[in-house]
Amino acid sequence: MANTKTVYWAPGLSTMEGQQHWNLLFIDPQRLLNKFVEDTRNSYCDRVRNVKRCPSFVNLAKNTFFIENPITNDFTIANGQINYKEGSMFVDGQGRDTMVYGMSYLFFSEDDLEILMTPPYLSKTNYDKYAKLIPGRFNISKWFRPINLEMMFVGDGRHFRVEEHEHLAYFSFLTDDKVVLKRFDLNENLRKLANTCATVSGWWSDVPLIKRYDRFLKTKTNKVVMAEIKKQLVE
Repeated sequence: MANTKTVYWAPGLSTMEGQQHWNLLFIDPQRLLNKFVEDTRNSYCDRVRNVKRCPSFVNLAKNTFFIENPITNDFTIANGQINYKEGSMFVDGQGRDTMVYGMSYLFFSEDDLEILMTPPYLSKTNYDKYAKLIPGRFNISKWFRPINLEMMFVGDGRHFRVEEHEHLAYFSFLTDDKVVLKRFDLNENLRKLANTCATVSGWWSDVPLIKRYDRFLKTKTNKVVMAEIKKQLVE
């Protein structure tokens, strides 16, 4: 039997939440390999068939998950104001050339495991005409923070459109073991722990990730996080 690693995930934080709970927007991440096999089921191309048997592709795609956009959104940003043409999905932060789309994810594992977020390079997307997703990578067993979908606008435009069900990002877990996802719901303790890690640069600046990892483990914050997650599993 193949070895497995369990990854716990939840909808992340938002400064716009107020009294609302946005769980309804977050469809479970789906395995990219399954999607690719289904989409190419009727292909007679020998090269496509070879891709599905290629270990370098299969080992990556089996532990790569895509996330879907829940509702169509079309908006422009002008003078710091968001003007919606369609939808009402919030922007959770913005700069002169960037914005954070309001879908944030939290991942955690008891196993030593890195996550890599990338644009959805194998999916058909339209939003990349307006903005590009900025990738990132860190160890989800040694740090607990939300992964934000930060976008850099293309050219001088501040217009953004993304369709319902469009793939927003890929999350790849860098292991040869098969990854199994388990969903949990944030409680107040988990929110505070995640927010502390997310804002670390504000109170402990210019500290490399390796030092943050060391402090996270030495203070047994990983144990605290895991104990809280176990209370919040969504079976």
